[in-house]
Amino acid sequence: MKTLSGMGVLGVAIFSGDVVTNDAFPASLQTARAADPFRGRRSPDGTIRIAGMEFSHPKWSRTIRALERAFEDPFRGTRRRRYFPPGMLSSDAEAEAGRRAIEGAGLTRDRIDALLVQSFLPDEIQPQNAALVAHKLGLSNLPSWGVDSICNSPIAQLQVACALVASGQAEHVLCVHSAAYSRVQDPGSSCTFQDADMAAAFVVGPSPGSRIDCAWRTDGRLHAAIRLHWAVPQNEGVRRYWQPSRERLMVGWDEALQAQVMGELEGYTVTVCGEALARANMKIDDIDVFISHHPNAWFGAFMADALGLRDGIVFDTFEEYAVINSATLTSSIYEALRARRIERGSRVLLFGPGAGYTYGAAAMVW
Repeated sequence: MKTLSGMGVLGVAIFSGDVVTNDAFPASLQTARAADPFRGRRSPDGTIRIAGMEFSHPKWSRTIRALERAFEDPFRGTRRRRYFPPGMLSSDAEAEAGRRAIEGAGLTRDRIDALLVQSFLPDEIQPQNAALVAHKLGLSNLPSWGVDSICNSPIAQLQVACALVASGQAEHVLCVHSAAYSRVQDPGSSCTFQDADMAAAFVVGPSPGSRIDCAWRTDGRLHAAIRLHWAVPQNEGVRRYWQPSRERLMVGWDEALQAQVMGELEGYTVTVCGEALARANMKIDDIDVFISHHPNAWFGAFMADALGLRDGIVFDTFEEYAVINSATLTSSIYEALRARRIERGSRVLLFGPGAGYTYGAAAMVW
C-alpha cells in the first residue's frame, strides 16, 4: 500500500449536545444488570477473565489496574457524556461539525472538493445523509459519498480522502461522522452510562512534511457480534394484548461472538498497527501519541499493554465523552490538539476495530 505523503489533516472539529453528568441517572440504574459482555471476574490469583480474554501479571499490569477501577465504579469510568437534543437530526449535527472543521482549516466552503459522510444513525435508512449534509453546508459542485466502516470510519475516510488528493481529483476533502447512541440505548440497562452522542469532522488537504501509512484487516466471521435489533427494554413489564408494542431499536451483543472478537483483538491490534508502522518506517517507541477507539474505560490500558506502549502515550476521551462510536477517534484528535499533545511533526498512531469486523490503523507524521 502506497505511502500518502505531502497531505494531512488541516482542521478538526466536534459538535455535541448538552453535558449529562452521572447525577442525572436514577440510583436504580447503578445496580442494573449489565447488558454487555464487559463485566468480567477475578480469580484468587489475581487473574482477570473478561469477554473472551485473560489478563495476568506482569504483562497486563496496566490493564488489570484499569479493570479493577472499572469494577469498583457503578458508572464504568464515565463522568460526563453528551446527548443530541431529541428533535435534532443527525444530519444537522454532522453539518455543524463539518462547518466548524472547514473554518478550523482556514478554508471557505467553495474550497471543499469532496465530502465523505458516515452516520450512526442516519436520518433515514435510505437514502443516507451524505447529500443532505452537503446541502445543509451549501455544497453542490462536488461528490458526496457515504464511507462507512462503523467505529473506524475516520481511518477509512482519511485513506479515501488522501487517495483523492494524491490522485489530483481533489485538493480538500471534508470527512464527517457521527454517533447517536442515546437513541438506541436500553433505558433499563446500566450500559447507558457509557453510551453518548457526537458529530465530528476533519478536512484533509495538502500539508508539506506530513505523511500517512494505513493498514487493514477484515474478518466477516464476526459480523453478528454486535448489531441493532428490535427488543423490549429491561425495565418494561409484560405487554397486555391491547397495549401498543414496547419494542424499540437497541444495540445488542451476541456474547459468544463478542467474546471471540475480544479474544482475537490483541492479535489484530499488533498485526495491523505493526504493518502501518513498518510502512511508515517507524517503531512503536517512535510514537508520540496513540489514539484508538475505546468501547470501555480500560481499553486504553489494554492497548498500551498489547502494543508495549510507553506510559503516557495513550490519549483518550472516554471519561469526558463516553462511547461515541466513529466520533471517538476524531474527538480524541481534537482534544489532543487542544492540549498540545499533537503538534506539527508529532508521530501519531491511530487504531480502531469496527463492527463487522474490520481493523484499521494509520501511522501519521502530523
